[in-house]
Amino acid sequence: MKPRIFLSSTYFDLKHVRERLERFIENYYFEPVLFESDNVVFEHNKPLDISCYNEVKLCHMMVLIIGGRYGSIISGDNIEEKKEAYNKEYISITRKEFETAQKLNIPVFIFIEKNVYAEFHTYNKNKGFFDNEHNFKFAHVDDINVFRFISSIKGMAIKTFEKVEDIEGYLGNQIAGMLYLYLKNLQDLKEDEKLLDSVSELKNISKRMNEMLVAVGKNVIQDNSFEDVIFKQNEILVEFFADQFIDNISFKNNFDIKELELEEFVKYCMDTILNPDFVLSLENVEFDVAWSKIDDKEFEFRKGVSKINDALQIERFNYYKIFSNYTKIASIIKEDHRLDRHLREKLSRDLNLEITGLPF
Repeated sequence: MKPRIFLSSTYFDLKHVRERLERFIENYYFEPVLFESDNVVFEHNKPLDISCYNEVKLCHMMVLIIGGRYGSIISGDNIEEKKEAYNKEYISITRKEFETAQKLNIPVFIFIEKNVYAEFHTYNKNKGFFDNEHNFKFAHVDDINVFRFISSIKGMAIKTFEKVEDIEGYLGNQIAGMLYLYLKNLQDLKEDEKLLDSVSELKNISKRMNEMLVAVGKNVIQDNSFEDVIFKQNEILVEFFADQFIDNISFKNNFDIKELELEEFVKYCMDTILNPDFVLSLENVEFDVAWSKIDDKEFEFRKGVSKINDALQIERFNYYKIFSNYTKIASIIKEDHRLDRHLREKLSRDLNLEITGLPF
């Protein structure tokens, strides 16, 4: 079976790049996946872009190319409402393909046209002005959302290019490096197998010791002290999740949020995206169905945030990762009102710092 590489980009402005890269990938005896080459299976009675996202899930790697065009909005209901909820930062088909790969931990190689990336730095240094100046025209992009898309992928490896050869050379080196690592891993396999046997044995011993300690603890620690120890452990889990939540959300503008507004925002989070009943209801649901419900919940959340305060505008929000982390504590949040209150208090403190930008 050949490795499948999904080529994600807008079509008309990057058509020649896609054609060249398709031949380049085939020369490595990999399978390039491009919708225009008829190797995306389009599903009956579903929008075309849904088929593309589903095809991404069947690939082993993605090559993302960002040029001067942002592309069409994703299919679905309430398109204008969604644009409004995202503060005009609507999600394009290309961006959704990339987010699909990210959620599935599919390796993504990102290439941005050199002129576009240079203009992005100008936008980034004057973001407040450009975000409010809706009629401003850029030389190399057709939509300011191109820059917002680039902002969302910061922290990942990005390669700029002027010509297709730049992409081919970089990809060739990366593929060679991946093959080298694979061959090296084969050599280390025997040692790894020995190590895994040792780790398995240690896990078995650790599990038996934990069971013994729990039994001993119940006997040694009298009254409610044992439950207090368990509660303290759960508190640590809740605080760890709150830190992860803050790591996956940021806001466009710092402002002095009022105490009542902050309290309302935290309550809104707990009632929507951090609702334990909602999270637990998706435990045994098929991935596609669960993902659709998670997207709907994110849309509902974004739509309601601005009603608390117009200045409360979300810039970056990875709900999929937040959701995944929250599944680990949702049951204890639901069962123990003290942990629910502890999470609200921790989020209130941390969100206040994140929104105001003040360290106190």
